Amino acid sequence: MSQLNTESAVRDRYSSAAAEREPELCCPVDYDRRYLEIIPQEVIDRDYGCGDPSKYVRPGETVLDLGSGGGKICFIAAQIVGAGGHVIGVDMNDDMLDLARRSQTVVAEKLGYDNMSFRKGKIQDLAIDRDRVDEYLKSNPVSDEASLQTLEAFLHEMRTNAPLIPSNSIDVVVSNCVLNLVDGAEKRALFAELFRVLKPGGRAVISDIVSDRVVPYEMQQDATLWSGCISGAYEEKAFIDAFTETGFEGAQIAAYQAEPWQTVQGIEFRSATIMLTNTRRAKKTTPDSQSFTVDPTRASATTRATNMFAANAHPFRGRRSGN
Repeated sequence: MSQLNTESAVRDRYSSAAAEREPELCCPVDYDRRYLEIIPQEVIDRDYGCGDPSKYVRPGETVLDLGSGGGKICFIAAQIVGAGGHVIGVDMNDDMLDLARRSQTVVAEKLGYDNMSFRKGKIQDLAIDRDRVDEYLKSNPVSDEASLQTLEAFLHEMRTNAPLIPSNSIDVVVSNCVLNLVDGAEKRALFAELFRVLKPGGRAVISDIVSDRVVPYEMQQDATLWSGCISGAYEEKAFIDAFTETGFEGAQIAAYQAEPWQTVQGIEFRSATIMLTNTRRAKKTTPDSQSFTVDPTRASATTRATNMFAANAHPFRGRRSGN
């Protein structure tokens, strides 16, 4: 069996969904309607989320939305943080970015200020500005080994001295049903990048789909299930563990869907919103590595998480009967 190209599956599905609404990608979410009034209907119709992490941002903050799509969460957050804050949306899909950037002008005019920017990049590699790469390649096409080395030097320079999202620059990272779309082989890099860009004491507020059991390999190779936010979902405990193993602490369950959004092959998939804090600095091992080490003198967050998930202490346990 050939390995599923998850990036291609996601790109194709969401390019289509940017042009025409796809109800199968939607998980019912109640947004504060006062924040929707200035957002173009086209954005609202093509929003594919499973929660509302914007509820937990504060005035004046710098907010980073991972996988910002058509920009709905960014446009809501822009109203909350106000003119003194800033909202950055990062997405890799050109069609979704075009929708967000076109709508930004409309929203900014109604707000009376523009505190938003939409940037092209992979959320598992927030150092590389893909718009700059596109422009570079127009003038410097890669045609041989020498030109490849020149491109690699360009990327190294950007990663080291001019990253798309600088380290320790973000107050709160939010994401709405996107982390599950990242290929499994790149998820560790994703969490490391999330940790890197946050200021010490910064917060992660993540709405995503979680499962009550580990998703089997066969389901992970299904392009429709993966791009539909199903087969790339973390099992509940593993989702929290991925954050705590990176250095996050203080996991809280802000929202948890009582009934499954979908049940596939006996596995329940539901929406959850979690909040965690970057309470310590990470030490970068090399300029390019994207891997980080945690101060070994500190008590292990992973150990505490394991205890937290012990019998009767599992934060997801007991939530099946209500939110």
